[in-house]
Parts: sequence; C-alpha cells; structure tokens
Amino acid sequence: MASPSNINNSKITRLLFIDELRGMAICMMVVFHFCYDLNYFHYTQFNILESSFWTTWRTVIVAWFVFISGVSISFAPNNHTHFIKRITKLFLSAVTISIVTYFLFGNRFIYFGVIHFFLIATMVTYPIRENKKSLAMLGTLILLISNTCQLSVMNPNYLNWIGLNSLKPATEDYAPLFPWLGLYFIGVASAPFLIHKKSLKIKALSVLGQHSLMIYLIHQPVLFLLFSLASTH
Repeated sequence: MASPSNINNSKITRLLFIDELRGMAICMMVVFHFCYDLNYFHYTQFNILESSFWTTWRTVIVAWFVFISGVSISFAPNNHTHFIKRITKLFLSAVTISIVTYFLFGNRFIYFGVIHFFLIATMVTYPIRENKKSLAMLGTLILLISNTCQLSVMNPNYLNWIGLNSLKPATEDYAPLFPWLGLYFIGVASAPFLIHKKSLKIKALSVLGQHSLMIYLIHQPVLFLLFSLASTH
C-alpha cells in the first residue's frame, strides 16, 4: 500500500485525477449557486432552502469536496511552510466570508461554512495524516455518532459548529465538524487507493481543480454582480 512517505514529491506535484474530481465538484457548485442566484433575484421561485432535490444536491457537492480534500492532504508536502501558508489562506478566506456575508445577509451570515470547516479539518488532520487506519476508524465513528446523536443543548450558535445540534441553524452555509470531519478522515484513509488512478485527460477540469479555493471565493461575488447589473435594466 502506498503512503505519502513513499511518494517523491519532487516528481508528483499534482495528482491530476484528484484535480479533475475536484474540478467536477467546482462545476457542480457553480451551477448550484447560479440556480440559487436565479432564485435570490426572483427570476425563479425554487424552494432551494427546503426542497429535498436542492438540499440533496448541495449535500452531494459538499461531500465530494470534503472527501477529495481529505485525499489531497495526504499528498501535501511535508514542510511547515506549506502548512502555514495553507492555514493562513484558509483563515483569511474564512474571516472574509464571515464579514462579507454579515453585511449581505445579516443574522444569516456564514460563521461556520465550508471554508471554516476546511480550516479546522486541515489543522486537525495535517499532523496525523499518516495514521490511515486510525483515521478510517475515527471517521466511521464520527459518521455513526452524527446519525444517532442530536442534542438540543448543542443548538446555540457557539456550539452548533460541532454538528450535534438538533435544529438546523439559520445561516447561508453550514458545514459542521460532525459529520463532515468523519468523511474528511475517510478521504485521508482512502488516499493510497487513489494515487495510481489514471488521469481522465480533461485539462479544463484539472485546471479548475488546481485553483478551487480561488474559484470558490470569487465565483459567487461575480455572479451576484452580474445578476445585480441585469436586475437594474
């Protein structure tokens, strides 16, 4: 079984298959947010926050991102500089998202969305990513607990980021540690089985996957701007 310690990072700088999978998730996310914005600007009347179709679609996208990100961290370079840069980017991105969405959505601002989750998941996982078996077991346990434990005492905003709350919070994006950290750990544990997967040879997807954080941050402001301009005419 391959492991990060057996991988020559100078030769394998990107795993194109993983980038392509992430690129697919990016495409799905942009389409979802385009539909969300159609609804937000009253071009359509989807029940996008409660409809099982739309909530399932969002769940699939988040699950895809989380799993692939877990796989990816297994192949990150073994140096503290890379880790600190990654954490800094995620921290600044998370803070920016919270501030901007506070002014846009008020009390529904994003205080623990996907980027906030990735910040914590990266900090927790990076030092222990070599322990594949332990992470697989812990990830499975987290998923089981998530499906069986919902507590009203965990409903306040200062606790519901953990994910064991019984009520869904009113926020524009929500990605708590339970269950998503479980899937992230399983992604880390699955990495050795995916390292030798052949590329789909779809360059556009791999490019999108390699710039996923930037695209995540800018695509929705761009869509909002375009819809705002269209609404004024």
